[in-house]
Amino acid sequence: MDGTYNELNSGRGVAVYPFRQRVVNSEPAGEGNQAIEIEKSMRRQQEAVMGVSGTFSRATVFVLAAVVTTFGVVSLASGEGGNVRYSWEQVSVGDDATSALVPLAEGDLSGDVDARTVEQAFEHLRRARPDTYGNSYASVSGDPIEEATAEVHIDSNYAQFSTVIKAEAVYTLTEYGVPEVKFPDFADEPLTRADVAIPAYTLTVPLWRVVPSSQVTTAQILMPDGELVSVSEVEQRWQNQRDEVIDDVYAFLSAGDAYTVQEVAQRLGDLGDLRIAEITPLLIHDDDTVRETALSVLEGNEDDATALDGVYAALDEESDAGLARKMAEFLGRSGDDEFNVVEQFYLLEEGDDDEAAEAIRELANWDDDQRVVDTLVESLVDEREDVAEGAVESMDALALDDERIEALDDEEINAAIRMAIAEDLTDDANEERVRMAGFTHIAHQREGGYANQALREIAALQFDDARQRVEEFLEDDSRQRRHGAMEALMERNDVESIDALMALADDSPDGDRMLHAAYEIMVSQSLDDIIDQTDADSTSVQEVAYRAIGERAAEEPGRDDAVETVEQGADHQNASIRAASAESLGEVGTDEALEVLSGMTNDQDAQVRRSAALALGQFSGDDEADTLVDLLDDADPQVVAAAIDALEMREDDRAASRIEDKLNDDEGVIRASALRAVTTFLPDREEATVSSHINTLGGAIRDDATVVQKSALEQLGRFEESMAVTNIANLVGSDNTDIRLAALEALAATGHDDARSLIESALNDSEAEVRRQAVEALTELIGSEARQELEARMEDEEDPDVRDFIQSQLQSI
Repeated sequence: MDGTYNELNSGRGVAVYPFRQRVVNSEPAGEGNQAIEIEKSMRRQQEAVMGVSGTFSRATVFVLAAVVTTFGVVSLASGEGGNVRYSWEQVSVGDDATSALVPLAEGDLSGDVDARTVEQAFEHLRRARPDTYGNSYASVSGDPIEEATAEVHIDSNYAQFSTVIKAEAVYTLTEYGVPEVKFPDFADEPLTRADVAIPAYTLTVPLWRVVPSSQVTTAQILMPDGELVSVSEVEQRWQNQRDEVIDDVYAFLSAGDAYTVQEVAQRLGDLGDLRIAEITPLLIHDDDTVRETALSVLEGNEDDATALDGVYAALDEESDAGLARKMAEFLGRSGDDEFNVVEQFYLLEEGDDDEAAEAIRELANWDDDQRVVDTLVESLVDEREDVAEGAVESMDALALDDERIEALDDEEINAAIRMAIAEDLTDDANEERVRMAGFTHIAHQREGGYANQALREIAALQFDDARQRVEEFLEDDSRQRRHGAMEALMERNDVESIDALMALADDSPDGDRMLHAAYEIMVSQSLDDIIDQTDADSTSVQEVAYRAIGERAAEEPGRDDAVETVEQGADHQNASIRAASAESLGEVGTDEALEVLSGMTNDQDAQVRRSAALALGQFSGDDEADTLVDLLDDADPQVVAAAIDALEMREDDRAASRIEDKLNDDEGVIRASALRAVTTFLPDREEATVSSHINTLGGAIRDDATVVQKSALEQLGRFEESMAVTNIANLVGSDNTDIRLAALEALAATGHDDARSLIESALNDSEAEVRRQAVEALTELIGSEARQELEARMEDEEDPDVRDFIQSQLQSI
């Protein structure tokens, strides 16, 4: 060992320094022997204590250096130094062998120091060298220890070893805080370390351990640049150049070893205001203990912008789950919404299921933060059901309307979650456009009455987009939704819907219903408004207006302006309007109207002739009957069917035989009309005749044409006969919903007891529309006796429309 500065133990800043040699009185006082040549005395006593063979090798010296290094990082006692004793040993300094005092750790002497501790420290020295110390002992008195009096009484039988005893005792006892040591009979004055001429390994303490205050007095203080200064000099600098000293302490944060950085960081709070900008880089240190220490040092600075920026950036890179959670909690304690929300983001991503579910709901407390919005939207597809549901709740609380509306079309989101969003959007407090989006989704995704209710809610919104939205459902693949849309539009009663209904009627499987819906909307307007609509921009609207005038004019006699309008319509260049006018003329029923109608039966357009034929059914004259009989030969089957219907309306059987022949016509529409007429024209109700006709109708229910089947069912319902019920029963289970509905109507119309069980079975039909019809049919058939069955159905029924209808029927009976 060459006595020069050596960095040891991975750069922790603990070093071995050059020895200091001083001359002391090594002989007992009073013997007249003053200072002697120190080396000679040292060698002589070393040989007596250890023997000449005890020379330490270079390797041994480094072991000793490691002991000092270890000591340099242990906790200091409350006195001057650490829990060590100094031992006289032979060491090598360069190429020379010499004696030196070497510190050895004594763990059981750690803790608070008092007189007893110091006496025990001396006892450790004596026990370590009994042949050197004999019965020597130490007595210490006084408190605090820095003001105590320490005396070492050397056994006179071992006076030859006094130099060793004094050297070891002075260094050891002062290490524990006593200012000096007295040696009665062996030294005239108390001795301090300055009086010990033996080279010694002394305590070296890094700067950060002794500021802002310390009781260390004997150590050398290590500065960050490697300079060694005294404790007193550090104290002076602290008083006069405090900022520079603090700079030096913070400089240790750049040490190469994690231990030093951690230890320094822990003490920074004692120096006054934290230099946060110099601490935050530690949050991304390679060592996790350093990162955690840095975070703990920053505690209490949750509203400091620099601290927040540093922790926020570090959290993104933190690999340790526990530390990352602490960083998130640090940010969560901030009063700045930009940062405190991050704790919820962390818990949502890294917390357990319960924490994530709570965090997603807590996000409702942050508005106007796009990060929150994005997180909530992303969480809608979270596989944790409670988290996805929480996202729905928070988005509702924050009124994220546009994002929720967009989410309704995202098929990656669970259907139940989208439905929950839709239901939230329908809240009365929301804007109309928002409510419309919610109801639209419900109408698309739900069935039966739920869809119908949603469509009615949309229709009730008083703006054009809502009307147009309902009109879109007129082309839906679902029959139930198309019907629901028509009902909703009729409730809205807006003539603006007529154009859409009429435009789709020709190509829709529900064309007749659409024409009926358009008519019902128009006829619900005032007569003046209907007349005004004959000048509408849309020809379809004009057509419906002309058709509706007749019914309303009949309700308001004396409205010549209404009659004049339809008479003018009879000459309109548009055939549909002429046909509509013909129907209204039949409703008006005046001689003038009949005169106009008579000429219309020869119109070149079949649609006009058909309407004219039906209108003539309103009149009872023979001339009109002859005209209708002539129309039985019309080339258009719709006109022939209308002529048959008109004769049946008049109950005019003068062409009964010809009409009966039409039962086998190639055209279904003609066969259907013929069935109705023949039933009306039955010459009597004798059993044989009735049975024969029921058989005819029974054969017709197997007709390929739906219109014929429906007509046959309608006619069978006119007979209160078991045979009629039996034939109707064949179509109660039809795949065609319209046929099932017609069959139920027919069963109720028969009034026969046999129909009851068939109707009751339909209460469990898969389609709500059919169940509703079964409720109506059963009530019509048996009246109050239906209560028990309806109440039982009420318990199982899920469709809201059907439930409402059952309730209304129960009230009616």
